[in-house]
Formats: sequence, structure tokens, C-alpha cells
Amino acid sequence: MSATPMKIGMYHFARMMTSKSTPAVVTISPGRIHVATADQVLLDAAPGQLQLKFSKLSGTITLLAPAGKVILAGVGSASAAPHSSQQEAEIRAAQQAASQDPQISHIGLSQLLWAGRTTSVDGSYQGGLKSILDGDAGAQKRIGQTVRDAMFAAGVQPA
Repeated sequence: MSATPMKIGMYHFARMMTSKSTPAVVTISPGRIHVATADQVLLDAAPGQLQLKFSKLSGTITLLAPAGKVILAGVGSASAAPHSSQQEAEIRAAQQAASQDPQISHIGLSQLLWAGRTTSVDGSYQGGLKSILDGDAGAQKRIGQTVRDAMFAAGVQPA
């Protein structure tokens, strides 16, 4: 994998299946996996120190590190704040560079300009229907699979 870092907007969940998530930027490079919210670094580790669990059903990624686990998803909870303009600018700049790197252009993540978004599921019937029509479940799985592939290419091990 090239030295060009790839970044994507995802959402961090403190616990699986909760209704609270925080926008985060995931940076994937050969020597480092870095996950940060607007005000906190959640993970900064060498890929060899990490194991990845991927849920085929929900598309979530759980990174297992010596210091604990970090749960990520491409679609955040309905109550989540959107990514900040600084986070979006950081992601857009990194994705532009990654899309032009011939060594990583075959990885789907280098072709995604923006992925992280909130779900429409808010506990109401209308929210559930909107979520289905918006394709939240499919997007969640597609984003998770793409990020999983990029992390494996960087050297993260399957759990």
C-alpha cells in the first residue's frame, strides 16, 4: 500500500446498538490507523497492533487494540451531529490525493469522496420508512466493507 493516507468520515459508537454516535475521521495509512472525533483521539496505533471484526449483517467495524475497542459505522445514529466543516475539508483533501495515487486507486476507499452520514431511523414509523428508502442498511454495509478492505491492505489483522 502507498504512503498516501486515506481518510473517511464515519461514526464512533461507544457501545454496539446504541442510539448515540459521534462523527469521526478514520485515517488509514501503511504505518498508522488513526481515529479521531472533533475533540478526541480515539485510536492511534500501528496496523500490526490491531485486529478487526466486521459484522456482515450491520456493516460495523470493531477495531480491537491493546487499549480497548473502537466501534465504527458508516451511518451514524439519527441524533448524531454532522461532521464539522473542518472534518469534511480534511477528508476531501485526503480523498483527492488518494484518488490520484496509482498504487491505491484499486481500493474502493480512494474513490469515495464522502461516506459518513446519519440515519433516518428515529424510532418513528416515518423515520423507519425514510431509512429504507434512503438505503441506510446497504450504505452501511458497503462503507464498512470498503473500510475493512483498506485496513486489511494497510496490515490490520482479522479477529
